[in-house]
Amino acid sequence: MAYDEEVYEKLLANYELLCNIIRQSVSGPQLKVDLSKIEEIINKKIPDTLKKNAPEDFYELYTDFKSEYEKFRDFILYDKLIGKNIIALGGGFSSGKSSFLNALMGKTVLPADIDPSTSVPTYIVSGEKHNVMGINVFDTKVQMQPRDIRKIAHGFGEVEDDDDEKVTDAVTLGHVLENIFFATPLHKFDHIAFLDTPGYSKPDSEKYSAKTDEQIARGQLNSSNYILWFVQADAGTITEEDIKFIKTLREDIPKLIILNKADKKSLADLKDIIAKIKSTLDIKGVRYIDVFAFTCKQDQIEDPELNAFIEEDTNKIKKQIEIWNSQVYESNFARNFKILFVRCKEFYEDEIDEESRKLTRLNTSITKLMGEDIDTEILAPLQLLVRDAQKNVNELKAISKRLKELQDEFFTEIKFISDIVGIAMPEPSEIDLLQDKIKNPLQIIEEYKREKGLRTDKSVADMLQNIFEGITPVINKTAGGSEYSDELLKVIKDLCNVKESEIRINDVYKNTREYAELMSALHDTEDNYAGI
Repeated sequence: MAYDEEVYEKLLANYELLCNIIRQSVSGPQLKVDLSKIEEIINKKIPDTLKKNAPEDFYELYTDFKSEYEKFRDFILYDKLIGKNIIALGGGFSSGKSSFLNALMGKTVLPADIDPSTSVPTYIVSGEKHNVMGINVFDTKVQMQPRDIRKIAHGFGEVEDDDDEKVTDAVTLGHVLENIFFATPLHKFDHIAFLDTPGYSKPDSEKYSAKTDEQIARGQLNSSNYILWFVQADAGTITEEDIKFIKTLREDIPKLIILNKADKKSLADLKDIIAKIKSTLDIKGVRYIDVFAFTCKQDQIEDPELNAFIEEDTNKIKKQIEIWNSQVYESNFARNFKILFVRCKEFYEDEIDEESRKLTRLNTSITKLMGEDIDTEILAPLQLLVRDAQKNVNELKAISKRLKELQDEFFTEIKFISDIVGIAMPEPSEIDLLQDKIKNPLQIIEEYKREKGLRTDKSVADMLQNIFEGITPVINKTAGGSEYSDELLKVIKDLCNVKESEIRINDVYKNTREYAELMSALHDTEDNYAGI
């Protein structure tokens, strides 16, 4: 079949894009460092060591661990990410994440309303000029044009001739790419990289694909520094599925809830939905910064009051992003990698203690029975249980020892790699000393009370709850709050002998009972301190 020159040029461009995206580097993975040793530890040694005895939540821990490694690998593949805080966009599939980024950039840079199986996790950073690079399934870097992102997601190759008849059908290529990295001067935040995730869906959902598996989505969000979570206004509130998912995310990651497609509701309905979302999150114990309305179609809103309300909330969203942009980057790789090792270590210690107690009880029973001259045939089953318990203890101790060896091996190797590429990573010997960055003040006070044998006076808690009923106690969040923050900080430091860096006071206590409990606990502690 003969084609005219225009059709031929389109076919040739599509063919060249296809060849570029699926090519495999003849020189192997295009990395500055050899990751084979670290990947052997992750993909073989850790599963082989823990396959017989592991915590119930090991699959989630391991998924998060692998996601953290994928992020670490992304930093190596695309060094423009180094030194930047990651803001991940989360929510159900097609909740408006890409449209939000397009509105933030002031121009359509990402495709929206795409098929789940074709969506690709996309990092967006600030750059002097537009530059797009993809990583395909062969670990090959692929240079692309910004227009190629849309072609990959929506499908390319559909060409029509002069008679408007299809010459070729469209083909999607999202499944061929692992990640896309997009540098653009439209990105105005120098110290932030946005991560547009495909969203999450359950296996029984019609929107499910390997790219939107909720375990993968959770790992991507848990490896970020901040999260923007998107809820659709036409849903009327945040869904139970969203809440369950958010509660599986790391609590220490700040989360801003964005009520998207707000133009579809009246102002009264919009305010009611925001209030309902806040109330639901508070009741469910989900920590969040705030809930703001947003739409990418603000110029189409006819109601001036609704328009002003959404515009004000949009400015608040931008202000929060600017605050995050001003935060000094601190690498969390070591801390996040350590979570798996710590959780497994605690599990084995508990299991060893339990088996040891069982062994002690069995030996005690056998000793008593032998003193009563019991027939040996009766003792035989108990002695068999003793051997089994001792065997279990020995196996658990062996696994625990091997786990510590794997931890040291892992951090030695990843420290070596980090030094080469310029990613901050503590020395392996320092990993055991690495603690969580922050603690909830109430947790610190409760630990002190347990240590001193103090009990909370319920009447004080009830009194304080009545005092604070109907108001939102805020610490170090609004004008005038810093003085009280300093006072609270001093009390906790003096009474509980903790470092200022361990105390999380930059939180909003939206739950009145929680705030009352904190004040009551401080009251009890202060009374005790005064009597010393």
